[in-house]
Amino acid sequence: MKQSTKAALLSGLVFPGLGQLVFQKRTKRGLIFLLPALAATCWMMFGIMQSANTLLDEAMSGRLSPDPASIVERLHQTSATSGAETASWILLACWLASLIDALFIRDKT
Repeated sequence: MKQSTKAALLSGLVFPGLGQLVFQKRTKRGLIFLLPALAATCWMMFGIMQSANTLLDEAMSGRLSPDPASIVERLHQTSATSGAETASWILLACWLASLIDALFIRDKT
């Protein structure tokens, strides 16, 4: 299997930029994809944790009924995940760019 194919698989299936770091030994290019993707992932996880904590506190205090429909409705009302949509677009862009880079961009070495 070609190195570019291995790099694309690692970047596509595990995390953006890992294929460039591990198989293609292109540290700078790998970090260009990895760092923004990592920041976006952390931001989304932070928002998810905030929303989960808010819902759990409300459920434990009795303000939120254990009905799944009311939980979903309350989840849509929480604004703890502000910027999550932007972060998800950044993550998607990093993922796609990393795949394209691993498969099609060749160094002039």
